Amino acid sequence: MPTKQTPIDVSVIIVNYNTRELLLSCLKSVFDSRDAGSTEVIVVDNASIDGSRDAARTNFPQAKVIENAENIGFSGANNRAFGVAKGRFLLLLNSDAELRPDGIRLLRDFMEKHPEAGAAGPRLVYDDGTTQPSVDSAPNLFTEFLHLFGLKRLLPGEKARRAAAPVMRKLGGKTVGTYFTTYAGDLNPIEVDCVSGACMIVRREVAERTGGLDTEFFMYMEDMDWCVRMKEAGFKVFYIPEVEVTHRVGASGSEGEDGIDNHILAERYRSRLMFFKKHRGSGALLFERIMMVLSFGARWPFSRRRKAYGRIIGMALSGRDAK
Repeated sequence: MPTKQTPIDVSVIIVNYNTRELLLSCLKSVFDSRDAGSTEVIVVDNASIDGSRDAARTNFPQAKVIENAENIGFSGANNRAFGVAKGRFLLLLNSDAELRPDGIRLLRDFMEKHPEAGAAGPRLVYDDGTTQPSVDSAPNLFTEFLHLFGLKRLLPGEKARRAAAPVMRKLGGKTVGTYFTTYAGDLNPIEVDCVSGACMIVRREVAERTGGLDTEFFMYMEDMDWCVRMKEAGFKVFYIPEVEVTHRVGASGSEGEDGIDNHILAERYRSRLMFFKKHRGSGALLFERIMMVLSFGARWPFSRRRKAYGRIIGMALSGRDAK
């Protein structure tokens, strides 16, 4: 008689690109998880050249490793894993992130208890335990103005921003208020616009109904776009602060303008243009282009990143979202 297979609760999906040691630490944290139920682990490698694939297979033979012949980006790699994943829930996890022992269980339990949740994300923390920005608001022209011209920096520190959030909410609405909120002091689950793709658990039904991540976003904003589409499909997105995940921001080249190359920095702003084109309409896209030209044009003469800034200005002026 054929043996009955145990249903998979969670498919953990890790996209890797030349982060060998980080990947091994990430995988160890996954396999050290307690009470995770039936879990499968899928590593999708985007044509790494640092021995990542062999190291993963040698040290964690229970993980399934998918090899891409070229770097197809974060969205494309995750979507490829979605095609073979068997879990009721899909847990997207950056290779530069590490789970706490009870992380998978807590995320899974929350999704099981809240059928209205399409996705949920944890509190991301630095190595010293302090909270990283773990949620985001869907950008509009006002928040882009604040972002592009650095006005958020006028309120340094978590306390100042939390104090300003209610005022900004009254002046500019929920999205603007969220822009100034860190959620670092919250203890209970909160419905939000978007959680970070560095660690995001998604209901399989949601992935199927929304078609997964949009591969036009090579990197950056793909998580925001997906959360927006989940909400349009009638699902909610939650932030779960009791679940903590260590995220070594910038270690995989995903954060911080000073530590990434010009191509990736330009890609960050190409993705913002794409988001406005897709979700905000032609009028808002035009104003977004104008603000980018003004912001980076003013900074260009004094910056060490003139090549990247020039490329961003060129994208904004051309009316095309160049790759």
